[in-house]
Amino acid sequence: MRFVSIGLIVAAFLGFPYDTYGSIRLGPLDITPYVNASGTYTDNVFLTKRNRKADFYYSVLPGIKLRLRPIGRHGFYLNYEADYARFDTYDEADYFVHTADAALDLNLPKGFRLKVGDKITSGADPPDFEGDRTAPYISNMARIEGSYTFWDRFALGLKYAHGLKDYKHRSDEIDNFDTNTVGGVFRLRILARTSMLLEYVYAATDYRRERARVDNNYSNRINTGITWDVTAKTKGVVRGGYVAKNYYALNREEDALYVSADISHELTSRTIVTLRGIRSVFDTSKADRNLIYSSSYLSNQVTTSLRHTYRKFTGSIGGDYIYDRYLYDDLRAGKKRRDHVWRGSAGIDYQMQRWIKLGVKYRYTDLDSNFDNEDYIENLVLFFVGLSL
Repeated sequence: MRFVSIGLIVAAFLGFPYDTYGSIRLGPLDITPYVNASGTYTDNVFLTKRNRKADFYYSVLPGIKLRLRPIGRHGFYLNYEADYARFDTYDEADYFVHTADAALDLNLPKGFRLKVGDKITSGADPPDFEGDRTAPYISNMARIEGSYTFWDRFALGLKYAHGLKDYKHRSDEIDNFDTNTVGGVFRLRILARTSMLLEYVYAATDYRRERARVDNNYSNRINTGITWDVTAKTKGVVRGGYVAKNYYALNREEDALYVSADISHELTSRTIVTLRGIRSVFDTSKADRNLIYSSSYLSNQVTTSLRHTYRKFTGSIGGDYIYDRYLYDDLRAGKKRRDHVWRGSAGIDYQMQRWIKLGVKYRYTDLDSNFDNEDYIENLVLFFVGLSL
């Protein structure tokens, strides 16, 4: 009852961010300040199988969005958010995250287009057990993308991105890395709203700590795909191809079938269903215990959701399934780790006024691993409200 009471009080003035904000207009500039936060109860703070710890925490998230309305064919945006969470009992799990994201979109003459952006985050990884601490870090991703459209049917594009991550504490610095990504795409419009594409992406990741450099790697991905907006109700992009990740110091290469999808469909004017998924090879975090299982894993992820709006109420249900297959034997047990993650959620929100939204959400997560110490179940209940102009 204490958690419910606190949650209902917090819900009077806190919440989640939404995109249905008003704004202040200064010439061509739209400025949208907002504040969101949540009151949340979880029955498993540290996501452990045994000795589970329950707690209540609140999160306050103020932010501001700046949009430069198109000047000719050019655009600009800047978003900033500061997310602060405080736990009632286990304050070692408290965190403070700042995020700033800016981008410039230039539509140049004769079919040329240039996009430049940068996203910087000051965040923290959560603790793994009671008495542990968060792992603060700074990450940055700078990106540039150019494209050229010709004959109103063909398009060529090139992109480059540089990312980095720096942890504050020395014990976490084994995960510090730099990554460089270069890619190209060729698009062919085959129908008014449908295009085929051929992509190639090269990525190289370099770890800075000496004992982590053995996991330096580069990857090559080639895929074809289709993007469509067949009707006003259906749109999406589906890709399929091949990815190979080479750990050259280990004389090891991982390859796999690559698949990704992002599809949405309006069943009615008030009901939207979405399907997203990806299959690819990922690096394992080195600062936590996962490194003992394998330096890389193959992940298959599928997410579905259904959202329905009735007058001022919006209800949603969703489900996720993740299958992670670690690619090399555990150093002690002599077997490969396998994880199945099931997640379901349901929620409802109420647009009380244009500037205020209230709601509640429930989420269930079950991780089932062939290593028993990695299993956990979590039930989470969240009360929220969003305030904006």
